[in-house]
Amino acid sequence: MSLLALGALAFGLALAALLRKPLPSLRRPWAFLLAPVPEVVAVFLPVPTFLAQGTTYTLVGLAVLMNREIRSLYLVLLGALMNLTTILIHGGMPVDPGALERAGLGEFRDYLEGKGDGLHYLGPAFPLGDWIAVPGRVLSPGDTLILLGLFLTPLGRSRHG
Repeated sequence: MSLLALGALAFGLALAALLRKPLPSLRRPWAFLLAPVPEVVAVFLPVPTFLAQGTTYTLVGLAVLMNREIRSLYLVLLGALMNLTTILIHGGMPVDPGALERAGLGEFRDYLEGKGDGLHYLGPAFPLGDWIAVPGRVLSPGDTLILLGLFLTPLGRSRHG
């Protein structure tokens, strides 16, 4: 998801540059850069899923609140809250097996059945889990809102701008 998020933001920045739109000013941009760190750490250390992802989404929420005048970031916040809710309910992000197949990722089925990365597991995912299949990825509705918000951020104006 992090690579997709960077791509959505980069595409929004490129389009804003083409349209010659002034970029909104981010307050404390380090807060956004810090947000994925707990999940990266959880890949290498035995950190409980709810703690890693809960901390990530809490940091996203704080970064958005610090920049609350940028309206499109509310989509990021809503997506993060949807994902956090799902993770807290299930103990990780559920991934729909059918969506995994449709995305061309069927080879990861056994891996996820064994709670492969500790952050995702194979199981019923509707309505808030990862069930939206795109080539090479399975996304949640929260992920799509996060991506949309990141894409729109460079294109929008703040309430005061």
